[in-house]
Amino acid sequence: MAESDAETIAGFLRGDAAAAAAIDDWIGRAAGAFRGRLGAHWEDLLQDARLEILCLLRRGSFRGEASLKTYVWRVVLHACLHRLRAQRRWRFEETDFDLEPAHEPSPFDSARSRDARRLLLRVLERVPVECRELWRMILDGLSYQEMSGSLGVAEGTLRVRVLRCRQRAVGARRELLAEHEARSVTPAAGGTL
Repeated sequence: MAESDAETIAGFLRGDAAAAAAIDDWIGRAAGAFRGRLGAHWEDLLQDARLEILCLLRRGSFRGEASLKTYVWRVVLHACLHRLRAQRRWRFEETDFDLEPAHEPSPFDSARSRDARRLLLRVLERVPVECRELWRMILDGLSYQEMSGSLGVAEGTLRVRVLRCRQRAVGARRELLAEHEARSVTPAAGGTL
């Protein structure tokens, strides 16, 4: 480990303003490329990165294989990527696929439920067979690890496939609803989903 890095670490751990400013500058520069994508989470990320670096340095995790600046950049880049992945987690859209009402349905609810079932079946017709198979496995309660072992695919790849299948289903649903709306506007058309 370089002597200047050891001095910076010691100063940072004891609260020296110059050492803290140097590390804060490295953190800000490393995270700067992610500022636009992190939006309102950027300041939180900077604090999280400072805290993680402090904890790592207290534990002695820095071995000096690279410069301290490089080490800080790597930690910050990993923190940024982790935060971006967390922001992209599943965001569910409201659907009208309420297939089992909890009470005695009204005539309107019954008609709506029938329409939702028809829509669901038509969406399933439009997605690839592979998507239907993945959803069947999920509904059977299999974990991604079990599914990846069964299909011989890496777990991360499988998660991406499931996400893409979901996106295809949402897209197919939107198309079907748009088609239905276009038909219902035309007086000669009509009918149900």
